[in-house]
Amino acid sequence: MSTPVWLLVALVAVVVAGTATVVLLRRANRRRPLTREEKLAAAAAAVRQLRRSGPRPHRDTFERGAHPPDRYSAAFLENSAYGDAAGHGGGSGGDGSGSY
Repeated sequence: MSTPVWLLVALVAVVVAGTATVVLLRRANRRRPLTREEKLAAAAAAVRQLRRSGPRPHRDTFERGAHPPDRYSAAFLENSAYGDAAGHGGGSGGDGSGSY
């Protein structure tokens, strides 16, 4: 036989061997169905994880720190301080008789 024929035979043999290897590896790695005990264990683990991540009293305070202060009260105090410093802290109404 000539050289090109032997190369063709070798190429076909490599392709067949590669295909057989892939098929055998897929069969070996195929997952078997879970048993009832394994399903129950997985469900119990999921329930435990849900319970652990659920809300608990004061958990948020310890994890993220205290709540921010009331921003509206601080704004009222700041505005009243600036108004008093400007000389027009609280007026008589809307008649335009401010002290500025």
